[in-house]
Amino acid sequence: MLRRTALLSVLLLLVAACSYESSGTTTTTLPLIEEEPVATGPADIVAADQRSEGSSVLVDSLSMPSAGWVIARLDSGGSPGEVIGISELVSKGVISGVPVPFLVPIAETTTVHLTVHIDMDGDGEFRYEAPDAFIDEIATEANGDPATTTVVITLLPPLSPGSALLDAQLSDGTSLVVAGGLLPAAGFLAVHQGEGGEPGTVLAVSDPLPAGEVGPFTLSFETPLSVTGLLFVVAWVDRDENGEFNPGEGGDEMAVNEEGSLAAASAIVTVIRREPATVVVADQVVENRTFIVTRVEAPAPAFLEVLADAAGTPGGRLAVVTVDQGTATELAVPLPAGVRTGARVWLRLWVDSDQSGDLSAADQRALSDLGGDPVQASFIATIAP
Repeated sequence: MLRRTALLSVLLLLVAACSYESSGTTTTTLPLIEEEPVATGPADIVAADQRSEGSSVLVDSLSMPSAGWVIARLDSGGSPGEVIGISELVSKGVISGVPVPFLVPIAETTTVHLTVHIDMDGDGEFRYEAPDAFIDEIATEANGDPATTTVVITLLPPLSPGSALLDAQLSDGTSLVVAGGLLPAAGFLAVHQGEGGEPGTVLAVSDPLPAGEVGPFTLSFETPLSVTGLLFVVAWVDRDENGEFNPGEGGDEMAVNEEGSLAAASAIVTVIRREPATVVVADQVVENRTFIVTRVEAPAPAFLEVLADAAGTPGGRLAVVTVDQGTATELAVPLPAGVRTGARVWLRLWVDSDQSGDLSAADQRALSDLGGDPVQASFIATIAP
């Protein structure tokens, strides 16, 4: 009974607190809880002049008192003009590296104003036409000024359209003929080792090339190729515009074709080395019209050319003997007809550079070592009676 009486007393008190008299007595109500106002400061934005593709601008650092956006506007007589970019909604706090994509890419060097706006209505959407422009207010810095900064965006050289051309070929390992290419801006053509069917290590790079069609030309390898394999030629754009090839972050970049694929070409390059090579022969008595070459070392299938003497130098060709790749000792060679006893006979070694099996104008002299002298030797042939 006491519990019912107490509960009734509480209910009566609550009713009395909410009641009023029609004669104008003061109304008694429970107080309402007010929402905190959205903070519009202090905010801060830092962005530097930058080189860009023209499709966005990057804010280095951003301090947000509340959630909001960075808005990019074109310069209009020194003041923010038309809106050209809107960032994603940025939460409260300090954020680094905030991109602001443009609605339409810029086509030339452009001055851009970057302004912090606060999401005043909390709808997560920024509309820059009236009346929402007045709802999502501009944030302020600690001193009360608008949180805004101005940057100059310089367009990077374009990466498209580009192309490269490379034909299958024979090489002595020291150089390669690049058929040509197309550069969308000043840049380079580089030869890459094929690695997993893709361009890998850079083996050779052209001198700086102008935009447009280039080639054909020959590139030399700093380190000669040793084996046959798949090579790539890739078009590169001199993105930092310093005239030097420096690939990597912040440096030069590979060009792409109109479809967006890598501007590259590949081909099998067959390597036929010219070195190291050796021909050793001694003065000798020739029996049965056959002389002996002490040692022949050929880096590839080759030809031993036998020549007459011309005042102490190689003269006319007398004969050609096929030599296998590798090292041969005590090689017996027929003495050409017409060689008389006591005559000097010359030997020169040629590499079968065109793989034709016959000594031709396309073949090259074998060398003692890389960059060394052509291999040749001579001997006095005393013909046995």
